[in-house]
Amino acid sequence: MSQIILVSESALFTKRFGTNLSDLGYSWIPFEQVEFHEKGKNDYIILVDIQSVPMTFRDLGEFLKEYPYPMLVLTPIPTFEEGYPLLRMGIKGYANLHLGSVNLENALSVLESGGSWFDPGFMNDLIRRIDYQGASQGMDGDLEKLSEREQEIGRYVAQGLSNYQIAQTIEITERTVKAHLLSCYKKLGLNDRVSLALWFKKRDHA
Repeated sequence: MSQIILVSESALFTKRFGTNLSDLGYSWIPFEQVEFHEKGKNDYIILVDIQSVPMTFRDLGEFLKEYPYPMLVLTPIPTFEEGYPLLRMGIKGYANLHLGSVNLENALSVLESGGSWFDPGFMNDLIRRIDYQGASQGMDGDLEKLSEREQEIGRYVAQGLSNYQIAQTIEITERTVKAHLLSCYKKLGLNDRVSLALWFKKRDHA
């Protein structure tokens, strides 16, 4: 299990997240207590309270170069304007500062496994705004590999709908939507929701 580095100038943030992390079984340490010689010797995940840390995007980029570990940036209100530049810098997670313990545990587990975890609202906004051009991963997949229902759900994902919205639209459960999405990823050789959205955007544009 990774050790968590908390980067914040808020005592309240450190206390709250420190307690949550301890309850989840994670060891953690404030950034100011990280010893220089320890860098590179441990598996770390960095949690950044971007609201309290006086860093510009450039500063954060330099920080990522010096500490090349999976980073989860927490913010009061996730937005495309803030999150997209962070994503381009290479952060692996972007979420609401007030996320609960269940989502925090899920996010950390995904980052530990090498994946990315983003606030659902930000993710759907990202899908609506990004362009298919330049996307290549899995673009040669065969549409016929997918069932009609999987194709329908994939196109809704490309429109930026959440799992809940898709479930309400086609009158199935969110669990069933998730199952169809996992099947789509497997059949098309994709890894995540954004890749699937790009796949359908490019496929339908061709």
